[in-house]
Parts: sequence; C-alpha cells; structure tokens
Amino acid sequence: MFKQTKVSAGLMLAISGGLLVSMQPASAQQRVEITGSSIKRSINDEGALPITVLKIEDLRQSGVTSVEAVVQLVTASQSSTSSVNSIGSSTGGATYANLRGLGNNKTLILLNGRRVAAFAFGVDAVDLNAIPFAVLERVEVLRDGASALYGTDAVGGVINFITRRNYQGVGLTLEASRPSAAGGRSDRVSVLAGGGELDGDGINGWVSLDHQNRGRIRALDREFAKTGIIPSRGVNGNSGTTFPGNFSQNVGLDGKSVSGNLTAPACKAPLSQVNPSNNKACVFDFSATIDIVPDVTQDTLAGRINFKAFKDSVVSVEVVSTDNKTVARVAPDPVSGIAILPSNPFYPHGFANLDETKSVTAGWRMVPAGNRTNESNSHADRLVVDLSGTVAGLDYRAGVYYTDNTANDAAIDGYVNAPFVRAQVAAGNITPFAEANAAQLAIIEQAKRKGTFSTAEGKTKGIDFRVGKDLWAMGGGNAAASVGIELRHEFYRNDTDDAVVLAIPSAGRSPSHTGGTRTVKAIAAELLLPLTQQIEVSLQARADEYSDAGRTFNPKVGIRFQPTKELLFRGSYNTGFRAPTLDDLYSAQTVTFATSNSNDPLLCPGGVADTSKGGVQSRDCGLQVQVLNGGNPALKPEKSTTFGFGMAFEPMKNLTFTVDYFNIKLDQTINPLPQESIIANPAQYAAKYVRCKELSVAAQANLNRCLADNVNSNAIAYLITLTDNLGKTETSGLDFSAGYGTRLGEMGNLDLSWNGTWVQSYKYQLSPTDDLKQNVSIYSDGSPVFRWQHSVSAAWTLGNWSTRLGVRHKTGYYDMNNPSTVVGGPSYYGDVSSYTLVDAAVTAKPMKGLSVTVGVKNLFDTNPPFSNQSTRSQRGFDPRYSDPYGRTLFARLGFGF
Repeated sequence: MFKQTKVSAGLMLAISGGLLVSMQPASAQQRVEITGSSIKRSINDEGALPITVLKIEDLRQSGVTSVEAVVQLVTASQSSTSSVNSIGSSTGGATYANLRGLGNNKTLILLNGRRVAAFAFGVDAVDLNAIPFAVLERVEVLRDGASALYGTDAVGGVINFITRRNYQGVGLTLEASRPSAAGGRSDRVSVLAGGGELDGDGINGWVSLDHQNRGRIRALDREFAKTGIIPSRGVNGNSGTTFPGNFSQNVGLDGKSVSGNLTAPACKAPLSQVNPSNNKACVFDFSATIDIVPDVTQDTLAGRINFKAFKDSVVSVEVVSTDNKTVARVAPDPVSGIAILPSNPFYPHGFANLDETKSVTAGWRMVPAGNRTNESNSHADRLVVDLSGTVAGLDYRAGVYYTDNTANDAAIDGYVNAPFVRAQVAAGNITPFAEANAAQLAIIEQAKRKGTFSTAEGKTKGIDFRVGKDLWAMGGGNAAASVGIELRHEFYRNDTDDAVVLAIPSAGRSPSHTGGTRTVKAIAAELLLPLTQQIEVSLQARADEYSDAGRTFNPKVGIRFQPTKELLFRGSYNTGFRAPTLDDLYSAQTVTFATSNSNDPLLCPGGVADTSKGGVQSRDCGLQVQVLNGGNPALKPEKSTTFGFGMAFEPMKNLTFTVDYFNIKLDQTINPLPQESIIANPAQYAAKYVRCKELSVAAQANLNRCLADNVNSNAIAYLITLTDNLGKTETSGLDFSAGYGTRLGEMGNLDLSWNGTWVQSYKYQLSPTDDLKQNVSIYSDGSPVFRWQHSVSAAWTLGNWSTRLGVRHKTGYYDMNNPSTVVGGPSYYGDVSSYTLVDAAVTAKPMKGLSVTVGVKNLFDTNPPFSNQSTRSQRGFDPRYSDPYGRTLFARLGFGF
C-alpha cells in the first residue's frame, strides 16, 4: 500500500530501545495497527513516528525480569517511582513510568492498545506491576504526545505493552538471580500453554501462570548503605528520637530550653550516637536499620482466546489477573510527646539546668519492638472483549473493557500504640531511658498494634469503536481515514481504619474517607494524506467531555518527508489537556509525615536549636515534619503543547541514524508544593506554616510536635502542601538512535544498537508568579532531571549460540546540597557522579525447544554514586536512580514443546 524504502525498513533497527529487533521484510498486503495511529498500514512505515520498540525475548535473555526493569531501559524515561519507594512511605508498592520527567500521571499506559486501570492509591497512574510480563511480546514507546488519538492525558507519551496473540504448545520458564553480596535473591517460574490455529481451525487460545519472588536487601548488607551518618561527606541522616530516649524541657533553671540523654555522650552505639550539635543528647542512625529493597511476591494469571466470528472478523477475549505483595521494613517506631512528671520513678533527676519542679517531654525509639514492617497488597483484574475485522472495505474494531484495582497497606510488626505507650510511661511501668527488663518487654509487646491502615479501589469500564477506510488515490498512495468513539466511567474509593491510624501516629496517616466518579465521552478522527511519494501528512483530532472538568478539543498534525531513499524527515505538533484525577479533586485533607527530615528554619537554623526563640534540638532539628496533604476541588486542568521534528539517515546498507527533537510546554501543572521548597523559603511561604500555638488544644492533641510540654509552643504543627496548580513546566531535548547489522559469514551475525536522550532544558514553576527553575543536572525540589542517558547493545549470534553485551549510562548532576541537612555547609557540597552499568549474557539452544541463558548484571560490581540527598529513608545514595544489588549472576531455562 505504501512504498518501502531502505530508510524506513532500516529504521526499525535503530529504534529498538538498545536491543536489536529482527524483522523480515513484509509484503505490501501485511497491514497492522501501530502505536500512534489508528489506521492500519504496512509495518515498513513505522519510521513515520518517533517510536522505540523493545523486543521482550531479547530483554529476557539479558536478565530483565520485570516490567519496571523494561521501562528503566527507555532513555526518554526519568522515572523515580520504583518498588524501593514503598520503604518509608504509603505508595502501596506501586511502580510507575515517567516519560520526559513530566510526572507519572502524564505517561499513558496501554495494554494491547487499551487503557489499564490506575493504581487504587491516588488513581492517577498505572502500577506497572499490573502488566503481565511473562506473556509480553514487545513494548512500543511513542515518544511524542498522543492526546489527539488515545486520550487527553497522553502528554509525555504512550507506552503500549503488547502480549502474544497466538501460541501453540506448552512452555516452561525457570529464572533465578543471585547477587554476589547478601540479600536480593530472585526466583521465577512461568508456564504458558496454548493451542489452535486461527487461520486453520478458526480458534486459538492460551493461558499463562507466572510466579516470582524477589528478596529484600537490608541497608547493613551493602557497604554504601549501612549508615546514614557519614561525617566525612557532611551527611548526618539521623533522628532526634533515639534509644534510649532523649528528653527536653522548654524552660529550664537557666531560662533556656534543655535537652539531653542520660547515656550521652557515650550513647548506645552503634545505632545511637552523640548529637553533633549537642553532646548532651543522642541521635539515632535510622538508615542503618531499614531495607533498601523490599520483599516482593508477584502472581499473574493471563489468558487470551481468539476465534473467527464470521468472515474476516475475529473476536478476542483477554483476561489478566495480578497479585502483588510488598513487605518493607523501616526503623523502629518513634514515640514522641511522652510527658514525664517529677514524681515519675524514671524522671531524669540531677540533669544540669533541669527545673525539677516541671515535667519533661521524652521521645523514645521503640527498638525493643523491632523494625516497623509494612505489608502492601494490590490486586488487579482486567477483562477485554474485542471484535475486529473488515467489512465492505472498512477496517473496524469494537471493544468492551473492565478493569479493577484494589490495594491495602497494613502494619504487620513493630508498630506500637503510641497513646498506650505514653500512658504506661506516665504510670511508671516502662522507661524510655534504659534497657527494658522482662516485665517491661511484656508491656512493650502488648503495645504492638497490627492492622490495615487503608484500603482503596479504582475501577474503569468503557466501550470503544473505531472504523477506518482507504479513500481516494493520491500521489503517494491512497488517502485513509479513521473515526472512533469512546465512553468510559471511572470510580475510586479510599478509606482508612480510623482506630489503627490514630493509634499509630508514626505511620503518618490521618482518618480519611473519600471517593468519586467521573464519566468521559470522546470522539477522535484521523486522516492520512500521502500527497506524493515523498510527502505524507497526518491529521488527528479529538474532542472529550469530562463530567467534572468540562470539554476540550485537541488536534495533532504530523508530516513525513522522504526526499531520497536514504533520508527521511518528520515532524508533529499537538495540544493536550489533563483533567485533575478524582484523588486530586476529592481526597480528604489529612495530616501525614513528610518523606524527609527537616530543620525548622526559625527554631533550628543550620541544624542548631535557637533556644532564644524557643527552639528544642530534639524537637525542631532533623525530624520528619508533618504536612497537610489532600485534594483541592478548585483545581484547573493542565494544558499542554508539544511539537517535535526529526530525521532518519541511512548512509550505508544496514547502518541507520535517527535524531528527534522534542519540545513540551505544560501550563497549570498539578502537584503538591514540595515540602523542601517550603522549608528552604520560609519567608516566601510563610502562609504554609502552621505552628502549635495557632491551633486549639484539642487540635494539637493529634499532632506529633504539639504534645506534652510542647502544647501551645512555637513548634511546627504541620506544613500546608495541598495539591494545587503550581504553574508552568517546559522541557526540550533530543532523542538519538543508531543501529548496524552485519553478516560475518561463518563467523555469524553481529548487531549493534545505541539509544540516547539528551535533555536541553527542564524548567518549572512552584507558583504562577515564580520564575522558572532549571532542573536539568540539578537536584531540585526532590529530584534531578538527567541531562543524558543512553543504552548500548552488542549481540553476536553463531548457530545455536548468542552473546549479548549491554551498557546503561546516566550522567551526573549537582547534588541536593541542602544547607539544613548537609553538616558543614558548602564545604561538603558536591556533584553526584555519572553512573554506568555493564551487563553480559550467553544463550545456548542445544536442542529444539530448549534455551539456556546465563549472565551477569552489573558485571563490574559498580556501587551507586554517593549522594547527600535527604528526601529518602536511604542515605548516602539515591535508591531511585541506582542499582543496589551489585554484581548479580542470573540464569534462565526455557523449555517448550
């Protein structure tokens, strides 16, 4: 239907995401639907779109074992939300994709061309754990906006996960990986069975079962993570709530605040160490006690049946059910606000400058109770019924789909009932200032509280119909058009167990009961105009109506120009519109704990308490401040414009280069104001601070820093970080790729590929009146944007043997260098080094149906680069952008018949 050229055929080699995609030349009659267009075309015309294609079988042979790991290979991704984020947070174990760094909620995730339900917590992005990795065939990443075709929220791009369509026989796959250091073991078993031939029998079906276990890695298992207190680098990741506990008194005999610890300056090493700014008190090395990788168990059942309903039409029924369990451990429970009267047998009598006629307030790390352990469970179901085919020259596709995602987050060990602990201390039954005896340990065991913090559910159901047809003849072939409609309904609900969250304040949750629904109607159209053999124009448009966010119209225009058989140019422009999610709008406004420790800029400037203003070292310095999070019914939709242009060049046979420029501008960006920005700019954001003395005594009773001796104090009760329209976000850059394949005669075949993304600029606002802030190569407001990422792959095949070598690289960036958390200030500021990992594997196929792969990931055992970031529980490195496993051996055995 469309003329095949060398550059369009060779382009598939160059855009294979770092791994070769082998494809045989297709006949002009072989037409398929490709990501980014609803018009069926010859597969040789994929070069008209900036698409990265990842062939899953090649990834499996390279040691990739999860969808999360697949997305990490996409150089256009700036993802920072992985399974490690479940440690010390309430993410529910979800992992997300984030193309261009615009946010998890602006990358549209598709499974076989249709939406996947958003994760139940937050309902704004798809949990990659819901994608059935075991039955994936390939992944197509559309790197420019696609709001005009797939949905208004496809601002950053689209990732389309495509499963097998047909399978005959039975296949068994066993996988195992073993790091050279302790922890992190992984095992997987998958079974796939199918039968029937659609063309011959009129029916084909398959079913797959997949089970995987990934083991935890403790911070103590890795040298680079074993402590958060690294004075030689200015890192002092500690907590003033330690074991044995610190105590404080707002006004001592000398008229100043007093704070101390009965064991100081010796403290109880190694977890408790002397406070570097007050040698009479101790601090706790919480990073030494946590996991840096959680335990993960995944089970997936997937199936598909295709059968011919009538001539040239096929009915497909697709079912996916996934279960994901994540167990994460963090530091023992901190209980603060413990009031101890002078009459208490454990009162610290004799401490210097203490007014022994007044009570003291203690903070106690519950080390005897063990690590706090969270278990997060999610379950996702998906059912799709699809009818597609050709009638009277019309290509059509109609479908009905239903997706449901449920999740919960629970305390299973280590958490204690804080009010009960305070009461037992007040009664003189247990002490926060010494080791517990047998009777006290029994009380502490009684104080443990287990239970589910919250449960959530998100549902999406809908119908869609598309029809396309070739139209009139033009200079480059037939014009073609497609029209589609979609109707979907979204629902979510999120509820806490109020008794549990009130009893366990260290979990950082407040009672919350919220939910919402919305209906979306849409119509989309596409027109393909091959004006000449060299010029092709594509026009797309989409109109959406949201039941709660109004109407929007978004067009897209694309052009493809091929002046010679060796050279191709392309470009596109489109607009986008992302309505606030139901959670953005309606979630309850609740107080929780921030993700990082902070110093109160008024009471603890530079990490040292200002006692003249009422500062207390153990209360105002280096602790997790509480924040008021929640929805905002006044939110406005985000709007975007995206344009890009690029070229593909084939200077010689089997050698292809591509380069594509992208430019995305987003207005009215929806996000909470980062807590780090509020702390760093106290004057600008003074209205975001709420201090204890500004609240009623009843309100203070539920706030961590406003208890006991701190009632009506000047301590921070919480910061206001509600979701809001912050302002503009603008990013631009270049995507590169190159591929070369050569046949070496008796020496086999060699295939090389390279993919890279260079970000020219990434700027954003924290409010519509702020200046734009640069984020490229700078850790700013919680994360950096990497200037350059690339992947390189070399594959050599000889008979039944093949070898693969892969290189993954990220450039470095200016570190967080936060003056409130880096001890020593600018003298300890620095850059995070670039990061390069090398993987190697060998595959043998000794007999039909048998495949054996062995390899090494992180061949040179490269440690994560040092970082002084303080926004994660893990310190000394940034777990979101690095591999904590170290050198890891892996093996894969596949057998089919």
